[in-house]
Amino acid sequence: MARLKLWTGLIVLFGAGALTGGVGTCLYHDAERAHRWDRGLAAQHERIMKRLTSELSLSAQQQADIEPVVRRAHMAILELRFAHQEEVEYILAGGMAELKPKLSPEQQVALDGMYARLERRWQKSREYLEETEKRLAWLPLIH
Repeated sequence: MARLKLWTGLIVLFGAGALTGGVGTCLYHDAERAHRWDRGLAAQHERIMKRLTSELSLSAQQQADIEPVVRRAHMAILELRFAHQEEVEYILAGGMAELKPKLSPEQQVALDGMYARLERRWQKSREYLEETEKRLAWLPLIH
């Protein structure tokens, strides 16, 4: 009987630990995703460099050589994206107008909040693009 209690206790303890770990991991990933845009696109550039460095085992010299290439590619993608931003906003505004009548007033407010967060991300992206373009204008072009 004592062995049964011991095993039951161990199983309950293991299950509680696994559940706590799973919930903690989900909460961490949700918070990390939400925080990801707090630093905007500069953080995205950093994540790309960290991933390349890690997965390709880049030396410090390789990182220094690769960073300008990654930055230029990142900037080109942003410029392309913003070249079509007006069209994107037009499409989204039409979709929002079509969605709203199908939603409750509370859902409409939540949708407006989602759109406002998206607009803030776009603004941070624009600011990052402008700041980086200014900074890069002072650097010699490296090809």
